[in-house]
Amino acid sequence: MPGVTRPGLRERKKARTRETIVRVALELFAEQGYARTTISRIAEAAEVSPRTVSTYFPAKEDIVFDVSAEGKERLVAAIQERPAGKDTMEALREWLVGEREVFDHEQELHTCQRIVIDREESLLLHEQALMHEFELVLADGLALDLGVPATDLKPRMAAAAAMAVFDLLHDEGHAERAEGQMPSIDEQLELLDQALAFIDGGVSALRGRRQSP
Repeated sequence: MPGVTRPGLRERKKARTRETIVRVALELFAEQGYARTTISRIAEAAEVSPRTVSTYFPAKEDIVFDVSAEGKERLVAAIQERPAGKDTMEALREWLVGEREVFDHEQELHTCQRIVIDREESLLLHEQALMHEFELVLADGLALDLGVPATDLKPRMAAAAAMAVFDLLHDEGHAERAEGQMPSIDEQLELLDQALAFIDGGVSALRGRRQSP
C-alpha cells in the first residue's frame, strides 16, 4: 500500500527474537514456576544469549507483561488519536473490540500469561500497577471530554469506575473457570456496555453542570 513503510529486515528479526523470548519464557514460567525459571534457562530455550534476553527485557516481569504493554500502547493511541466527536468511552469500547482480534490470534500466549500471573503474588501486584497506568490514560481522555485538567477529581473518578469493570471481569466466575481461562469477549462487552451506560450518564451530567451558567 502507498504510504505504508514495511519494517526492514533488522527490525523484523528483532521482533521475531522478542516474540520467541516471550513465548518460551511464558511456557517455562507456567511449567517450572516463575521464581524457579532463570534468565539462563530462558535464553537456552530461545536459543539466544542471556545478555540478549536482558537487553530486550531488563527485568523478568517485563517478559510476562510484554503483551500487556503492547495493549496499553494501542489504548493510548485509540484515545489520543480518536477523531472529533468520539469520546473516551467510545474509544475504550472500540479498543476492547480490536483487542479481540489480538487475543484470538495469540490466545494460547494470553492464556499462559494469565496462568503465570495468577500463581505469583508479585506479578499480581505488578498487574495492579499496570492497571493504574491504564486508568491514568483514561483519566487524561475523560479530562479532555469534560474540559477540565487531568488532575481534576471528576475524570479520575470516572476512569476508576471504568477500570473497576476489568476487575469484575477478572473476578466474576474466576473460581469456576479453568486455570488461565478468561471471560469471553461477549461477556466482557456485555459488562462493559452496562458500565459505560452508567459512566456516560455520569460524565454527561458532569459536563452539563460545567456548561450551565
